[in-house]
Amino acid sequence: MCVRSPRGSLGIIAALALVVGACGNAKTVVSNTGNVQGVTSSQIIVGGVASLTGPIPADFAPIFHGVNAYLDMVNAEGGVDGRKIEFRFPLDDGSSPSQDTDQVRTLVEQDHVFAVVGVGTPSFAGASYLAANNVPTFGYTVSTDWADRPSLFGSEGSFIDFTRPGPEPTYLAERLHAKKVGILAYNVGGSGQGCEGVAYEMQRFHVPVVYEDLSIQAPPVDLTTDVNRMRVLGVDLVASCMDLSGNILLSRTMHQDGMGSVAQYWLSGYDEAAIARYSSLMQGVYFLIGHVPFESAKLTPRKYAGMDLYLNELAKYFPNELPGEASLAGWIDADLFVTGLRLAGRDLTRTKLVDALNSLTGFTADGIVSPIDWRYEHRKDGPVDCNVYVRAVGGSFVPLFGSARTVFTCFEYPQPAGARRVVVVPPPAGVPGT
Repeated sequence: MCVRSPRGSLGIIAALALVVGACGNAKTVVSNTGNVQGVTSSQIIVGGVASLTGPIPADFAPIFHGVNAYLDMVNAEGGVDGRKIEFRFPLDDGSSPSQDTDQVRTLVEQDHVFAVVGVGTPSFAGASYLAANNVPTFGYTVSTDWADRPSLFGSEGSFIDFTRPGPEPTYLAERLHAKKVGILAYNVGGSGQGCEGVAYEMQRFHVPVVYEDLSIQAPPVDLTTDVNRMRVLGVDLVASCMDLSGNILLSRTMHQDGMGSVAQYWLSGYDEAAIARYSSLMQGVYFLIGHVPFESAKLTPRKYAGMDLYLNELAKYFPNELPGEASLAGWIDADLFVTGLRLAGRDLTRTKLVDALNSLTGFTADGIVSPIDWRYEHRKDGPVDCNVYVRAVGGSFVPLFGSARTVFTCFEYPQPAGARRVVVVPPPAGVPGT
């Protein structure tokens, strides 16, 4: 069975609205030149590229902390096949597509890295270059640049279809018995596309969408008009594809305009630092995430070993950093890279590593994400989609739905033709907690 991996990109989809310019997925001719560069008898040299500066560095910069925490742990245990993994080149693309391309070329042609471990940027313009040169690449998947490129591995799968995001928002609307849904998004990037997909799925299952504004300028200054119109229409669930700052403005405006008790579903904002700062404005808000929640380590100790390990090692190597989706993505990236190294063996080449990874049928990062079948996850979804719902309560996030065995809720994907309600399926074998 191929289990569709969760989509972490849904949690940061609105970032694409602030930085325009991803390159798309043109076909490339693959070269194996440099198949063993960066590999010595005692070391494997790697680097990464992330948006450390620019409009949204906080959303991406921590990816390097996750990578370093995992690799430091592995090196402390002796490395892989007698080699230490040296993360020497953490480069900044400044959230710029052209700079992203320049930086990945620098990593390969000047720094001579074996692999790129830790890509965190909304402007992954360098994807085509890395794919053409068969450079094993691992990162935070928030754009379509990763798809259909066998040497590029997203932390929760590489395939994204913004226009058909799956039935999860509709299932939430059904559980809340929503009668009138309002949908808000920015007018550019994955934000608008993502919420077009949400509206499509809602309407497909006969959940009434009575208000849509997919033309909001980013960053928003005033959402009073949208909120007033939704209040007049009697909206009882608001779905937002904006970023955290836009969502906070939305919630503040709703509280000021008599809609404070209306349910909200945000595609961005599941963040420990955010709820610590904006607790009052995030109360009751629903989120969908593609991994075991950070809170599960406290709620169910030792049930999700991979999450326990991530939290312990992050606290060890970066004691002042709260857990977050970017650093978790870096941790998963490094885990997948090391998994591939161990499969490829001592006689290491890029080709052997990529082939080994693409033979994996159930990668979970030791029980953090639902199983990823890398035979398929570069180019398609299905047939089962497993994710986790959480709700902001007090100063924390509380997992919802799921089952007695796992926090994940799973859906048939695509949904059966003619179904009037979202079809939920039992978690397949391998889903964390089962």
